[in-house]
Amino acid sequence: APYEGIAFQFSHHTVDKDGTVKHAGEFLNVEPGYFPNYDFVRALKDELSQDDGSIFRYSNHENTYLNLILGQLQADAEPPQDKDDLIKFIKTITQSSKKSDDFWIGERTMIDLLEVVKKFYFDPRTNGSNSIKYILPSVLNRSKFLKSKYSKPIYGTSHGIQSKNFNSWTWIQNASDGSVADPYSLLPKLFDDNDEQQVILLSQEDELKNGGAALMAYARMQFEIISDYERNELKTALLKYCELDTLAMVMIYEAWQHELFDQG
Repeated sequence: APYEGIAFQFSHHTVDKDGTVKHAGEFLNVEPGYFPNYDFVRALKDELSQDDGSIFRYSNHENTYLNLILGQLQADAEPPQDKDDLIKFIKTITQSSKKSDDFWIGERTMIDLLEVVKKFYFDPRTNGSNSIKYILPSVLNRSKFLKSKYSKPIYGTSHGIQSKNFNSWTWIQNASDGSVADPYSLLPKLFDDNDEQQVILLSQEDELKNGGAALMAYARMQFEIISDYERNELKTALLKYCELDTLAMVMIYEAWQHELFDQG
């Protein structure tokens, strides 16, 4: 299928040994009619080649898509000149999927934070879901460390945490019941028209709550005639949501690190 396996966006946070957090990079290509997958891998390679640290993902999605792109490179009748470099890179950070012709586990294969959650974390307030959209609010509500650190406008400042899409942002904000508000609810809405079909398809009101909604926003920019203003609004929202997805992994890591090692 022509729409199968489109990798149009990633976000990348780093955590240094001393605990410094930084939104190091991102990629987004929503140019209509353009196949972004190879540029996606090139940009990811550039990002991850800057250090040799552990790479975290959340769920098998990233591994699956990189395997898919590897297959696209191998099957391409007119492959890019850097085909071999891209395949080699993909194999260093992934493991072979069940559909792969050969078997490998890359020396920097991504660590799945979701598997750690499944094995070691339980909170009734997630309603049995392991989605990062539910785990993040749960961890925020339980971690005094995160509440203290992110209750100040330090995110997106030169002296705090560098960010590409936020300025002096405070992540810890209280909901009406006194709990910590879901950070995803603080972000701009993606779809604010009342198109019935969209609402049904999104099934999460009109916030970009999951990858399906991101794909819908991407599809809208690909196939619909929309104004430059609306296109820019959608791009801004996609960048913010994706940045929060990787920040969520950082926050979960920080909370657990503090629980395990910093309480004396």
